[in-house]
Amino acid sequence: MDAALYKDLKVSRGFTYHYFYSPAAAGKPTLLLLHGFPATSFEWHRQVAYFRPKGYGLLVPDMLGAGGTSTPIDPEVFRFALIARDVVDLLDAERLDKVVGIGHDWGSLVLARLANLYDGRFHAYAWNAIPYAPPRPDPVDIDTIIARYQEATGDPRFGYWKFCDEDDAHVVIDKNIDSFLQLLYPQYPEVWNEWFTPVDKMKQWVTENRKPGVPAWLTAVEYATMREDIVKTGVRSMLNYYKVSVRSLNCQDDQKIPVEAWTIRKPVLWVATTRDAPGVPVMHRAIMEKYIPQAKVVELDIGHWLQFEATDRVNAEWESWIYSLNL
Repeated sequence: MDAALYKDLKVSRGFTYHYFYSPAAAGKPTLLLLHGFPATSFEWHRQVAYFRPKGYGLLVPDMLGAGGTSTPIDPEVFRFALIARDVVDLLDAERLDKVVGIGHDWGSLVLARLANLYDGRFHAYAWNAIPYAPPRPDPVDIDTIIARYQEATGDPRFGYWKFCDEDDAHVVIDKNIDSFLQLLYPQYPEVWNEWFTPVDKMKQWVTENRKPGVPAWLTAVEYATMREDIVKTGVRSMLNYYKVSVRSLNCQDDQKIPVEAWTIRKPVLWVATTRDAPGVPVMHRAIMEKYIPQAKVVELDIGHWLQFEATDRVNAEWESWIYSLNL
Protein backbone atom coordinates (compact mmCIF):
# COMPACT_ATOMS: atom_id res chain seq x y z
CA MET A 1 0.00 0.00 0.00
CA ASP A 2 1.31 3.39 -1.03
CA ALA A 3 2.77 5.09 2.07
CA ALA A 4 2.11 8.47 0.46
CA LEU A 5 -1.63 7.84 0.71
CA TYR A 6 -1.61 7.44 4.49
CA LYS A 7 -2.85 10.23 6.71
CA ASP A 8 -3.11 10.92 10.44
CA LEU A 9 -6.15 12.36 12.20
CA LYS A 10 -6.77 13.21 15.82
CA VAL A 11 -10.33 12.07 16.43
CA SER A 12 -12.75 13.71 18.86
CA ARG A 13 -11.63 11.44 21.71
CA GLY A 14 -8.05 12.67 21.31
CA PHE A 15 -6.54 9.51 19.82
CA THR A 16 -4.59 9.66 16.57
CA TYR A 17 -5.67 7.34 13.76
CA HIS A 18 -3.31 6.39 10.93
CA TYR A 19 -5.25 5.50 7.81
CA PHE A 20 -4.96 4.86 4.08
CA TYR A 21 -7.26 6.89 1.87
CA SER A 22 -7.69 6.80 -1.89
CA PRO A 23 -10.67 8.82 -3.22
CA ALA A 24 -13.27 7.21 -5.45
CA ALA A 25 -13.51 7.86 -9.16
CA ALA A 26 -16.78 9.30 -10.44
CA GLY A 27 -19.63 6.81 -10.12
CA LYS A 28 -17.78 4.48 -7.75
CA PRO A 29 -18.49 3.95 -4.02
CA THR A 30 -15.93 4.13 -1.23
CA LEU A 31 -15.15 0.95 0.69
CA LEU A 32 -14.40 1.19 4.41
CA LEU A 33 -12.18 -1.75 5.41
CA LEU A 34 -11.91 -2.60 9.12
CA HIS A 35 -9.29 -5.15 10.17
CA GLY A 36 -9.02 -7.32 13.26
CA PHE A 37 -6.42 -8.88 15.57
CA PRO A 38 -3.41 -8.96 15.36
CA ALA A 39 -3.39 -7.11 12.06
CA THR A 40 -3.04 -3.58 10.70
CA SER A 41 -4.46 -1.96 7.58
CA PHE A 42 -1.92 -4.07 5.69
CA GLU A 43 -4.31 -7.01 6.18
CA TRP A 44 -6.26 -5.59 3.24
CA HIS A 45 -3.39 -4.82 0.88
CA ARG A 46 -4.43 -7.45 -1.70
CA GLN A 47 -7.94 -6.03 -1.77
CA VAL A 48 -6.61 -2.47 -2.11
CA ALA A 49 -4.42 -3.60 -5.01
CA TYR A 50 -7.50 -5.06 -6.72
CA PHE A 51 -10.14 -2.39 -6.12
CA ARG A 52 -8.11 0.82 -6.32
CA PRO A 53 -7.23 0.53 -10.04
CA LYS A 54 -10.94 -0.03 -10.72
CA GLY A 55 -11.75 3.39 -9.26
CA TYR A 56 -13.25 2.35 -5.93
CA GLY A 57 -12.59 4.69 -3.05
CA LEU A 58 -10.78 3.08 -0.12
CA LEU A 59 -10.62 4.16 3.51
CA VAL A 60 -8.51 1.67 5.45
CA PRO A 61 -7.54 2.60 9.03
CA ASP A 62 -5.10 1.04 11.40
CA MET A 63 -7.64 0.27 14.12
CA LEU A 64 -7.16 1.50 17.69
CA GLY A 65 -4.18 -0.28 19.24
CA ALA A 66 -2.60 -1.24 15.91
CA GLY A 67 0.01 0.06 13.48
CA GLY A 68 0.42 3.83 13.42
CA THR A 69 -2.77 4.50 15.40
CA SER A 70 -2.69 5.29 19.12
CA THR A 71 -2.02 2.32 21.42
CA PRO A 72 -3.75 3.00 24.76
CA ILE A 73 -3.62 0.35 27.49
CA ASP A 74 -6.94 1.06 29.26
CA PRO A 75 -9.53 -1.54 28.16
CA GLU A 76 -12.38 0.96 28.73
CA VAL A 77 -11.39 3.04 25.71
CA PHE A 78 -11.80 0.00 23.44
CA ARG A 79 -15.56 -0.14 23.88
CA PHE A 80 -16.96 -0.79 20.41
CA ALA A 81 -19.38 2.14 20.46
CA LEU A 82 -16.48 4.50 21.16
CA ILE A 83 -14.36 3.06 18.35
CA ALA A 84 -17.37 3.33 16.04
CA ARG A 85 -17.47 7.06 16.81
CA ASP A 86 -13.76 7.28 15.96
CA VAL A 87 -14.46 5.71 12.57
CA VAL A 88 -17.26 8.18 11.89
CA ASP A 89 -14.76 10.96 12.63
CA LEU A 90 -12.62 9.54 9.79
CA LEU A 91 -15.62 9.56 7.44
CA ASP A 92 -16.34 13.16 8.41
CA ALA A 93 -12.71 14.20 7.87
CA GLU A 94 -12.82 12.87 4.30
CA ARG A 95 -16.33 14.26 3.70
CA LEU A 96 -17.74 10.82 3.01
CA ASP A 97 -21.50 10.81 3.39
CA LYS A 98 -21.99 7.08 2.80
CA VAL A 99 -19.67 4.12 2.33
CA VAL A 100 -19.82 0.36 1.97
CA GLY A 101 -18.67 -1.06 5.33
CA ILE A 102 -16.50 -4.19 5.24
CA GLY A 103 -15.18 -5.90 8.37
CA HIS A 104 -13.16 -8.91 9.47
CA ASP A 105 -12.46 -10.38 12.91
CA TRP A 106 -12.77 -7.61 15.56
CA GLY A 107 -13.36 -5.21 12.68
CA SER A 108 -16.60 -7.12 12.13
CA LEU A 109 -17.72 -6.31 15.68
CA VAL A 110 -16.92 -2.61 15.25
CA LEU A 111 -18.82 -2.68 11.95
CA ALA A 112 -21.79 -4.18 13.78
CA ARG A 113 -21.92 -1.22 16.18
CA LEU A 114 -21.52 1.19 13.29
CA ALA A 115 -24.56 -0.47 11.72
CA ASN A 116 -26.55 -0.13 14.96
CA LEU A 117 -25.54 3.46 15.72
CA TYR A 118 -24.70 5.12 12.40
CA ASP A 119 -26.68 3.21 9.79
CA GLY A 120 -27.33 6.38 7.81
CA ARG A 121 -23.64 6.56 6.87
CA PHE A 122 -23.68 3.26 5.01
CA HIS A 123 -24.95 1.94 1.68
CA ALA A 124 -24.44 -1.70 2.72
CA TYR A 125 -22.34 -4.03 4.86
CA ALA A 126 -20.05 -7.00 4.22
CA TRP A 127 -18.99 -9.19 7.10
CA ASN A 128 -16.09 -11.59 6.50
CA ALA A 129 -15.48 -14.76 8.55
CA ILE A 130 -16.91 -13.28 11.76
CA PRO A 131 -20.45 -12.03 10.97
CA TYR A 132 -22.76 -9.46 12.49
CA ALA A 133 -23.26 -9.67 16.25
CA PRO A 134 -26.16 -7.80 17.90
CA PRO A 135 -25.68 -5.74 21.07
CA ARG A 136 -25.22 -7.58 24.36
CA PRO A 137 -26.83 -5.45 27.07
CA ASP A 138 -26.28 -8.06 29.78
CA PRO A 139 -22.91 -9.28 31.11
CA VAL A 140 -21.66 -12.63 29.86
CA ASP A 141 -19.40 -15.17 31.52
CA ILE A 142 -16.65 -16.50 29.26
CA ASP A 143 -16.55 -19.89 31.02
CA THR A 144 -20.28 -20.31 30.43
CA ILE A 145 -19.85 -19.45 26.74
CA ILE A 146 -16.99 -21.91 26.37
CA ALA A 147 -18.96 -24.69 28.06
CA ARG A 148 -22.01 -23.97 25.92
CA TYR A 149 -20.08 -24.22 22.66
CA GLN A 150 -18.24 -27.31 23.84
CA GLU A 151 -21.56 -29.03 24.46
CA ALA A 152 -23.25 -27.76 21.29
CA THR A 153 -20.40 -28.13 18.77
CA GLY A 154 -17.78 -30.35 20.39
CA ASP A 155 -15.27 -27.47 20.41
CA PRO A 156 -14.88 -24.76 23.09
CA ARG A 157 -14.36 -22.16 20.32
CA PHE A 158 -13.26 -19.31 22.61
CA GLY A 159 -10.74 -20.81 25.01
CA TYR A 160 -8.02 -18.47 23.73
CA TRP A 161 -9.99 -15.48 25.01
CA LYS A 162 -9.05 -16.44 28.57
CA PHE A 163 -5.31 -16.20 27.81
CA CYS A 164 -5.78 -12.94 25.89
CA ASP A 165 -7.59 -11.50 28.92
CA GLU A 166 -4.66 -12.20 31.27
CA ASP A 167 -2.87 -9.03 32.35
CA ASP A 168 0.57 -10.36 31.39
CA ALA A 169 -0.36 -12.15 28.16
CA HIS A 170 1.46 -9.50 26.14
CA VAL A 171 4.73 -10.29 27.92
CA VAL A 172 4.63 -13.93 26.81
CA ILE A 173 3.55 -13.04 23.28
CA ASP A 174 6.04 -10.25 22.68
CA LYS A 175 8.86 -12.52 23.88
CA ASN A 176 7.98 -15.24 21.34
CA ILE A 177 6.46 -13.22 18.54
CA ASP A 178 7.18 -15.68 15.71
CA SER A 179 5.56 -18.51 17.66
CA PHE A 180 2.52 -16.31 18.22
CA LEU A 181 2.26 -15.29 14.57
CA GLN A 182 2.68 -18.85 13.31
CA LEU A 183 -0.27 -19.89 15.47
CA LEU A 184 -2.43 -16.91 14.53
CA TYR A 185 -1.59 -17.52 10.85
CA PRO A 186 -1.50 -21.33 10.86
CA GLN A 187 -0.27 -23.61 8.10
CA TYR A 188 -3.63 -25.41 8.25
CA PRO A 189 -6.93 -24.11 9.74
CA GLU A 190 -7.34 -27.22 11.90
CA VAL A 191 -4.31 -26.20 13.98
CA TRP A 192 -6.68 -23.85 15.74
CA ASN A 193 -8.97 -26.68 16.87
CA GLU A 194 -6.05 -28.22 18.76
CA TRP A 195 -3.98 -25.21 19.83
CA PHE A 196 -6.18 -22.13 19.77
CA THR A 197 -9.76 -22.73 20.85
CA PRO A 198 -9.16 -25.07 23.85
CA VAL A 199 -8.47 -23.30 27.16
CA ASP A 200 -4.74 -22.79 27.93
CA LYS A 201 -3.49 -24.28 24.64
CA MET A 202 -2.60 -20.94 23.05
CA LYS A 203 -0.60 -20.02 26.14
CA GLN A 204 1.18 -23.38 26.04
CA TRP A 205 2.01 -23.00 22.33
CA VAL A 206 3.53 -19.53 22.72
CA THR A 207 5.31 -20.33 26.00
CA GLU A 208 6.93 -23.38 24.37
CA ASN A 209 7.89 -21.14 21.43
CA ARG A 210 6.52 -23.51 18.81
CA LYS A 211 7.42 -22.35 15.28
CA PRO A 212 6.20 -24.75 12.58
CA GLY A 213 6.60 -22.20 9.78
CA VAL A 214 4.67 -19.73 7.67
CA PRO A 215 1.54 -20.84 5.74
CA ALA A 216 1.81 -21.24 1.97
CA TRP A 217 -0.80 -18.53 1.42
CA LEU A 218 1.45 -15.83 2.92
CA THR A 219 4.52 -14.63 1.04
CA ALA A 220 7.80 -14.08 2.83
CA VAL A 221 7.43 -10.33 2.27
CA GLU A 222 3.91 -10.30 3.72
CA TYR A 223 5.00 -12.23 6.80
CA ALA A 224 7.98 -9.93 7.32
CA THR A 225 5.77 -6.84 7.00
CA MET A 226 3.20 -8.17 9.45
CA ARG A 227 5.95 -9.17 11.88
CA GLU A 228 7.58 -5.76 11.67
CA ASP A 229 4.26 -4.02 12.29
CA ILE A 230 3.52 -6.01 15.42
CA VAL A 231 7.06 -5.79 16.80
CA LYS A 232 6.88 -1.99 16.58
CA THR A 233 3.81 -1.72 18.78
CA GLY A 234 3.70 -4.99 20.70
CA VAL A 235 0.34 -6.62 21.38
CA ARG A 236 -0.53 -5.13 24.76
CA SER A 237 -2.90 -2.50 23.41
CA MET A 238 -4.51 -4.76 20.79
CA LEU A 239 -5.32 -7.40 23.41
CA ASN A 240 -7.87 -4.97 24.83
CA TYR A 241 -10.37 -6.08 22.18
CA TYR A 242 -10.52 -9.33 24.16
CA LYS A 243 -10.48 -7.67 27.56
CA VAL A 244 -13.36 -5.34 26.74
CA SER A 245 -15.42 -8.35 25.64
CA VAL A 246 -14.51 -10.83 28.37
CA ARG A 247 -15.10 -8.16 31.03
CA SER A 248 -18.46 -7.11 29.52
CA LEU A 249 -17.37 -3.47 29.23
CA ASN A 250 -19.55 -2.95 26.15
CA CYS A 251 -22.76 -3.52 28.11
CA GLN A 252 -23.07 0.10 29.24
CA ASP A 253 -23.23 1.21 25.60
CA ASP A 254 -25.23 -1.74 24.27
CA GLN A 255 -27.97 -1.06 26.81
CA LYS A 256 -28.61 2.29 25.11
CA ILE A 257 -29.13 0.84 21.62
CA PRO A 258 -32.86 0.51 20.81
CA VAL A 259 -33.95 -3.04 20.04
CA GLU A 260 -35.29 -1.93 16.66
CA ALA A 261 -31.74 -0.92 15.70
CA TRP A 262 -30.52 -4.48 16.22
CA THR A 263 -32.07 -5.56 12.91
CA ILE A 264 -30.06 -4.60 9.82
CA ARG A 265 -32.27 -3.72 6.87
CA LYS A 266 -29.71 -2.66 4.28
CA PRO A 267 -28.01 -5.07 1.87
CA VAL A 268 -25.58 -7.44 3.56
CA LEU A 269 -22.98 -9.93 2.38
CA TRP A 270 -21.53 -12.54 4.71
CA VAL A 271 -18.50 -14.39 3.38
CA ALA A 272 -18.41 -17.32 5.80
CA THR A 273 -15.40 -19.56 6.41
CA THR A 274 -16.28 -23.18 7.14
CA ARG A 275 -12.86 -24.20 8.56
CA ASP A 276 -12.55 -21.21 10.90
CA ALA A 277 -12.86 -22.62 14.42
CA PRO A 278 -14.19 -19.45 16.13
CA GLY A 279 -16.26 -18.43 13.11
CA VAL A 280 -17.67 -21.67 11.73
CA PRO A 281 -21.06 -20.79 10.18
CA VAL A 282 -23.12 -23.15 12.33
CA MET A 283 -22.29 -20.96 15.34
CA HIS A 284 -23.67 -17.79 13.78
CA ARG A 285 -26.35 -18.77 11.28
CA ALA A 286 -29.30 -18.39 13.69
CA ILE A 287 -28.26 -14.85 14.65
CA MET A 288 -27.87 -13.86 11.01
CA GLU A 289 -31.25 -15.32 10.08
CA LYS A 290 -32.92 -13.49 12.98
CA TYR A 291 -31.43 -10.04 12.45
CA ILE A 292 -30.45 -10.03 8.76
CA PRO A 293 -32.72 -12.50 6.92
CA GLN A 294 -31.99 -10.81 3.58
CA ALA A 295 -28.21 -11.36 3.80
CA LYS A 296 -26.41 -12.97 0.90
CA VAL A 297 -24.27 -15.78 2.32
CA VAL A 298 -21.24 -17.25 0.57
CA GLU A 299 -19.47 -20.15 2.28
CA LEU A 300 -15.80 -20.82 1.52
CA ASP A 301 -14.00 -24.02 2.52
CA ILE A 302 -11.09 -22.19 4.13
CA GLY A 303 -9.85 -20.84 7.46
CA HIS A 304 -10.09 -17.45 9.11
CA TRP A 305 -7.81 -15.39 6.85
CA LEU A 306 -9.95 -15.33 3.72
CA GLN A 307 -8.22 -12.16 2.39
CA PHE A 308 -5.08 -14.26 1.93
CA GLU A 309 -6.34 -17.82 1.66
CA ALA A 310 -8.83 -17.11 -1.14
CA THR A 311 -7.90 -13.65 -2.40
CA ASP A 312 -9.30 -13.95 -5.93
CA ARG A 313 -12.58 -15.50 -4.80
CA VAL A 314 -13.11 -12.92 -2.06
CA ASN A 315 -12.38 -10.03 -4.41
CA ALA A 316 -14.76 -11.45 -6.99
CA GLU A 317 -17.56 -12.03 -4.46
CA TRP A 318 -17.21 -8.50 -3.12
CA GLU A 319 -17.15 -6.94 -6.57
CA SER A 320 -20.17 -8.88 -7.81
CA TRP A 321 -22.17 -7.99 -4.70
CA ILE A 322 -21.16 -4.31 -4.81
CA TYR A 323 -22.13 -4.16 -8.48
CA SER A 324 -25.56 -5.59 -7.59
CA LEU A 325 -26.17 -2.66 -5.22
CA ASN A 326 -26.46 -0.24 -8.18
CA LEU A 327 -24.81 2.56 -6.25
